[in-house]
Amino acid sequence: MAERAHRIRAVVATAAATAALAVPVAVARAEAETAAAPVPGASLEAPPATPAPTTPVAPETEEVPAEPAAEEGGVKQGSTLVPPPVPATKTAPPSGGVNAAPDKSEPAPTPAPETTETEGGGAAAPAAPPPSVFAIPSLPSSSCAISGVPPTLIPIYHQASDKYGLGPQGPAILAGINAIETAFGTNLGPSYAGAEGWMQFMPETWAMYGVDANGDGVKDPNNPEDAIFAAARYLSAAGMPADVWGAIYAYNHADWYVEDVLANAGCYADEVGSDYLALSVGPKIESLSCNPAKDWRKRVPEAYLNAFEAAGGRYELGKRGVWTLAAIARLESDFGRGMNKRQLRREGALGLDKMEWNRYAVDGDEDGRIRRDDIDDSAATLARLMWSRGSIDAGVFTHNQASWYVDAVAHEANQLAGKCAVSEDSWTIILPGAVASQINWSNLTLSNEMELQDIQAGLLDQRVTGLLALMTQEHQITITSLRSDHSQMTASGNVSNHFYGRAMDIAAVDGVSCTDTAPTAPCAELGYQLAQLPEPLHPSELIYCFDLDGLGPAFALADHCDHIHAGFYAY
Repeated sequence: MAERAHRIRAVVATAAATAALAVPVAVARAEAETAAAPVPGASLEAPPATPAPTTPVAPETEEVPAEPAAEEGGVKQGSTLVPPPVPATKTAPPSGGVNAAPDKSEPAPTPAPETTETEGGGAAAPAAPPPSVFAIPSLPSSSCAISGVPPTLIPIYHQASDKYGLGPQGPAILAGINAIETAFGTNLGPSYAGAEGWMQFMPETWAMYGVDANGDGVKDPNNPEDAIFAAARYLSAAGMPADVWGAIYAYNHADWYVEDVLANAGCYADEVGSDYLALSVGPKIESLSCNPAKDWRKRVPEAYLNAFEAAGGRYELGKRGVWTLAAIARLESDFGRGMNKRQLRREGALGLDKMEWNRYAVDGDEDGRIRRDDIDDSAATLARLMWSRGSIDAGVFTHNQASWYVDAVAHEANQLAGKCAVSEDSWTIILPGAVASQINWSNLTLSNEMELQDIQAGLLDQRVTGLLALMTQEHQITITSLRSDHSQMTASGNVSNHFYGRAMDIAAVDGVSCTDTAPTAPCAELGYQLAQLPEPLHPSELIYCFDLDGLGPAFALADHCDHIHAGFYAY
């Protein structure tokens, strides 16, 4: 046991002293006549306090975008794109990419009539793997973990961008989306949500935006030309090139997705020939701080008001959205006071029916669960419904299809409305390769290509990637599940942290299977070490065959006697 204590102290000291796992992401870029590829610097840092983005638990597909209003600032037409040397902020829980296209709801505008379409290097090869072991190649030095855009796709990106007037940023943006959605066509789906093809369109969205770009008489989402041209058409309808950030946000209503696409685009710019030299991203995410009208200040619970503020800002509903949500809560349940526990568990304080929950449910407070009696989840879900309808009034009418109800909500909102202070939060870019490049790949064995894709495409929380980097400095680690190869739900019926890219399953340590559950076996020794790690790498979820830390967050489950589950809650 003295040796184990020594090892625990050693790994804690290593974690605390390894600046590469606790400092902001920085990118050094040489200024020369020919732009060089960005080089990742340091990596993981605990995030500054920023409003948590809501993350839908049940992924859906591309939202047919509403006509976006032009915004001042942010990414504009002709501006340049490359990852900036700024500190990393929080990594939003990944829920999109190769296997899903999350938080994309209902179509709103009708696209313009379509005219006849015109047709439009990577890392060193890995060593041959031994039987039944997946060999891990070395990562390239680029801050984009997946480098080497397939050359055959480059002219398609350009032709599609030119066709739909996406501007000089268009080709790299299309490449960035293509990398996240299907890793350049290596995983076409369909996803479990039904999205399919090169750019992961849902059938109903494809019916509106699909094109026959190669002239074969078929609009085929599994054809790269058709799919990439359709994505360009979609981005154009959503506001590119005037509003790059908003267009990508419409493609997938999640700020982390926009950040990942822009980060990828900056990395791929040189390869695809886009005219990007620098990136300045200033997305317009409103942060609302409101006070009800004087007569209502003591009647609106603070938790409810906070939930309405977060949902109103997150789903671009503004001040009116805050008071509309408050009005609905007042009319439906008097802020929860007029419902019993059973009603709250069934509908929530905003009176959402089963269809609304099934279609628009959002984990508003990102605790890994959707609970109808949780006002954060309820407010975010109704706000998402309103956003998907294109206007607050349309959303209210969808919620209760009666004109008198819309009028009553508007009247109540006017009574509740006080003053709101509005600020804008700037979301900085997380570079997916910065932490992943520190993994000792010779000490890491993965079970399948999806796990490698999760790491290289930046689909994992940086704490998970950082923990992999730390463990593989001293141990041989075998992983059996990351994000894309794990089910959405846990056995107990909650949404798994794997689904958000916030967890890993460790099946063997230093060549010894975790089925050896002796307290002195390698898996137990590593588990003890993980339980002693400082923030930000200290797992908030640590599960094995027996409790690894007594009174800490670790606990035992009988079905975890063959692996250690290490996961993290949302920031």
